Amino acid sequence: MTIQLKPEQEQIVGQAIQAGLIANADDILDVGIDAIRQRLKSPRNGVTTPVLSAEEWEREFDTWIESFPDTAPLPDEALRRQNLYPYSRKGFDEGGSYEWTISRVD
Repeated sequence: MTIQLKPEQEQIVGQAIQAGLIANADDILDVGIDAIRQRLKSPRNGVTTPVLSAEEWEREFDTWIESFPDTAPLPDEALRRQNLYPYSRKGFDEGGSYEWTISRVD
């Protein structure tokens, strides 16, 4: 069997040989087959996802959304810059110096 490699692929094979990942170009096929074998043994890292129809998926999604508790929306004050970050910018908003103060938030 003859396999034609693209220049980029040849370069990667050369790098793999230099790095000691493979002994020679003939090892490419073995490494590739082993990689495919591993993927077949454990699809998606051992997690198999059932194929759902659009209606089933929507039903599952709605159930997931409804599983979250009802909460009140955030007040506007919570979204102001000075309330989003755990540090203050002393003097920055007042046109003063640009001294930063970092404070720990537990």
